[in-house]
Amino acid sequence: MSQATAAAVPGRQRILQALSALRHRNYRLYWFGQLSSVLAQNMEGVAQSWLVLELTNSPLLLGLTGLTFAAPTILLSLLGGVIADRADRRRIMIVSQSASALNFFIIATLVVNHWIALWHVMVLAFISGCVRAFDRPSRMALLPQMVPREDIPNAVAVGGTIWQLNRLVGPAVAGMAIYLMGIGATYYFCFVASISAVGLWLPIRIEGRATAPAAAGLVHQVIDGLRFIRTNEIYYTFIGMTFFNSVFGMSYLILMPVFARNVLDVGSQGFGFLQSAGGAGALCGVLAVAYFSHKGGKGRLAIGGALTFGVLIIFFAFSKSYPLSLAVAFFLGVSSQFYMTTINTILQVNLPDQLRGRVMGIFGLTWDLMPVGGMIAGAIAEFAGAPVAVGFGGLMVAGMAAAVAIALPNIRRLEQ
Repeated sequence: MSQATAAAVPGRQRILQALSALRHRNYRLYWFGQLSSVLAQNMEGVAQSWLVLELTNSPLLLGLTGLTFAAPTILLSLLGGVIADRADRRRIMIVSQSASALNFFIIATLVVNHWIALWHVMVLAFISGCVRAFDRPSRMALLPQMVPREDIPNAVAVGGTIWQLNRLVGPAVAGMAIYLMGIGATYYFCFVASISAVGLWLPIRIEGRATAPAAAGLVHQVIDGLRFIRTNEIYYTFIGMTFFNSVFGMSYLILMPVFARNVLDVGSQGFGFLQSAGGAGALCGVLAVAYFSHKGGKGRLAIGGALTFGVLIIFFAFSKSYPLSLAVAFFLGVSSQFYMTTINTILQVNLPDQLRGRVMGIFGLTWDLMPVGGMIAGAIAEFAGAPVAVGFGGLMVAGMAAAVAIALPNIRRLEQ
């Protein structure tokens, strides 16, 4: 065997190991269903925004529509986590996805027949938020039931690529679909994508598992989940870090249009490239986690990633160079997804299954807290400017990571 051939074998083995979760039939069906489902979600966000602006031409009503979706998601996620621990997670996922598909079909039909009004959009957005509150904890909690424990880190990372691929492709596909076919046809496309996900998930077969005792009340089980997080160092530390990241760190994304227009003076085209650079970096970040998913030292990786992310935010905040800002945006995407996906992996590997829905439901609130961070950053930017607001957020994220590294050596030394 030549040296080149000998070197190629380990290379192929490393690539196969980086995709090891896809060897399992249930996970393959789940992954491709997720790909279709998340595409529909990304396209829905663009279509809904465009539809509200066409109906009202009001940024305020656009924001209120988003709040109509976010409010039930935040308020009901704890309850959704309890249901995920009491019932069949696969069935909840399929029923929720079917409800989302029906939502898309209704709004598409209203648009195509020119019956649509703003109150229709807001009611359906509220229903969609309610569905998401029950859907997301079940999806996140179902993942470890489809692969052996040793492949859970890889499954989390490979699953993360779905969101980053759709972050790159979904909005562009939605924009072209609206331009070429109209909003109604775009919603019908979302309907087809959602039904396709249901079709892929129906053949998934999951073995029985222990569930939370049905005799206990829902409120009691919610309290049990919160108590478990509060009394376990791994969970309150890493969930706290992700909440910190969402409130203080991700505000740079919300204020990025301000940087493009007022700080870097590159306009909407430059703003688009900044977004794309971050999306490309995020995809590289989750691919890196997939590649190193079977390695130890997860505590150091999570803390190091958070510290790097915070420092890079500060660099981005005070950069006056557009090429430098593009490069920093790319590495912000890498570091953010690297450490967030690593934390997701740590939680999934160490969680007892009977509490998985509740804990992952709370962890899932991370993405719903971004508007809170946007309001804080916007208020600071109003008085001190966008660079100070974003720089403050980066300092908070880096400071939190440094505090964890110094004060919690058990977290720092965590291997899986």
